[in-house]
Amino acid sequence: MTTLNLEQLFYQTQQNYALIPHFLDQLLLSNVYCLGTEEQDQKRNFRVLETPEGDQAIPFFLELETVYRDFGAQVEHFTINTRILFEITQGATLVLNPTSELSKEFQPEEIRSILEMEKPFEQS
Repeated sequence: MTTLNLEQLFYQTQQNYALIPHFLDQLLLSNVYCLGTEEQDQKRNFRVLETPEGDQAIPFFLELETVYRDFGAQVEHFTINTRILFEITQGATLVLNPTSELSKEFQPEEIRSILEMEKPFEQS
């Protein structure tokens, strides 16, 4: 699924909640953009933003254009598969498209549930 289609699907979930499981499945298969740096040994340093509630969260984005528009073309960023992002940041709050009109906060418990729902399918 292309990023553009994933972005469209994300917006469609607001009118049709039945699409949420499909969106999550596609999200886990997709690469997303994170602010920060990725070193040669694949060590990643995530840039953290503050939520409106004052909490710390790791932002991630569906489209590189959104990163460039909101933070400038020179901002340090890297691409990562969403499943890997969710696995290596367990315990942290993540926010999808935090600077867009439609964003989604993923709490640690929700991320854990999403990853656990996928496990039975991986074993078959």
